[in-house]
Amino acid sequence: MWIKIIGIACIISGFGAWGMNGSRTLEKRVAQIKEIRLALGFLEKEISCMYIPLPRALERTARFCKEPITVLFAESSRQLQGREGVTASEAWSYGLKALKRDSDLKEIDLELLAAAAPQLGMSDALQQKKIFNMLLEELGILEAKAVQEAQAGRKLWNYGGFMLGALIVLLLI
Repeated sequence: MWIKIIGIACIISGFGAWGMNGSRTLEKRVAQIKEIRLALGFLEKEISCMYIPLPRALERTARFCKEPITVLFAESSRQLQGREGVTASEAWSYGLKALKRDSDLKEIDLELLAAAAPQLGMSDALQQKKIFNMLLEELGILEAKAVQEAQAGRKLWNYGGFMLGALIVLLLI
């Protein structure tokens, strides 16, 4: 009898933990979009106000931001500084691949960041500032949508995990 009770508790708590992990992923995505927005604002200031060259500005931005977002800027900087003939767009793409691997961002988030790649390092500081302002605005909209998705999905994941565990237990009994 005790073995059944322990088994039931394990199944329900296991699925509950799975649901809570799904909920946490939604919340992490919101935090990561916000961190990217802050980091891009920092990068924009480094380029447009301080007139720091792009490889150095990316390196400084990598030190400014938190994990896993730092991977985007660190890898982009490493590619620009370490290899001859690599454009800023290619370096940014390498950084995005590393970010995709390490973050909880969705494909739409990464596509927005990838859209900025062709303009990076291709114009003067004033033009770069305009590009970053547009990107920051779009990231703000994306962040607001992610917050709404997280609020709606939080309960679904949390309750859904426990209910799925209870359903499995009922089917097994």
